[in-house]
Amino acid sequence: MILIKKITLVFLIFFCSLLSYTQISISDKNSQQAHSSALLDLISDDKGFLLPRMTKSQRDNINNPEESLMIFNTDNKCIEIWVEQWYELWCFNSEEPDYWTECNDNITFTYNGSEITYRTVENPETGKCWMDRNLGAVPYNQDNSDTYEPSSNNDYNFYGDFFQWGRADDGHQKINWSCGDDSNCGNPEYGTTEDLSNTDNPGHSLFIISSSAPPFDWRSDNNNNRWNADPVENNPCPEGWRIPTEQEWANEIDSWGGDYENDQGAFLSPLRLVMSGIRNFSSGDFWHIGTHGYYWSKDVNDNNVSLMLRYNEDFAETYSGWRSYGFNVRCIKN
Repeated sequence: MILIKKITLVFLIFFCSLLSYTQISISDKNSQQAHSSALLDLISDDKGFLLPRMTKSQRDNINNPEESLMIFNTDNKCIEIWVEQWYELWCFNSEEPDYWTECNDNITFTYNGSEITYRTVENPETGKCWMDRNLGAVPYNQDNSDTYEPSSNNDYNFYGDFFQWGRADDGHQKINWSCGDDSNCGNPEYGTTEDLSNTDNPGHSLFIISSSAPPFDWRSDNNNNRWNADPVENNPCPEGWRIPTEQEWANEIDSWGGDYENDQGAFLSPLRLVMSGIRNFSSGDFWHIGTHGYYWSKDVNDNNVSLMLRYNEDFAETYSGWRSYGFNVRCIKN
């Protein structure tokens, strides 16, 4: 009973101090006041401040979290903050990779008639070496930090171009991005045509739409041997680089961890994958800008369609897509 009275007295004194002062100092020293710039000042030479520590399951049971609420997630060893959803502020993992560990020198190559430079990055979980950005994304400039890495998964400078499966960098893929606050912000450099090609090289830069019937290919004969041929036909990647396989994309997803098989895992991965959406196969319009990511693989399946990576805030998976779609391309080292 005496202990309860003492605890009650301490709390009464504390709450009275909250009512009496606009600044609060909590200290294990005598007569030390809060700094004039601080509403709350914790003062100690040998003690720290502990955030609430909880598992992911416990965190998800918090009712109606307020924006800027912070916790320490004991499952992934991350300080997290709530801003419409939970975000990782900082993670403490001795095995966390250096996201920008280069696996090769910078790559300078000719893309769609111009010389550009990209960086390279390795995912130590999969051991694969990738270009650090999509084909068509802003080139790397070592004197400009804005070209070093995307600021978010909606950084349109890193969206890049939309390739139809199996086509070369003949111009059909070129997109000019100028988003600002507008999600409908992609402008194709060239228009569309409904005339299907009967060769791997249509001889023009138009985006070929296919809306009559499956398999919705930009080629009239639905030839399977393009990016997956040996040797590769129409490879838009430079020498020594290629379109990844479906399995290589699946391995990347696995490396993100079960709780992050979604757009967060895609962006937090060494590849810094963004959500540029797609160009529709039947109209040439843009879909899902800023909400989904789509990347071609070089593989096909038995239904005369090609395979790719796709993700949004809810999932990440490999899937199949009509070959007239325009998706991003990320090159992997042979």
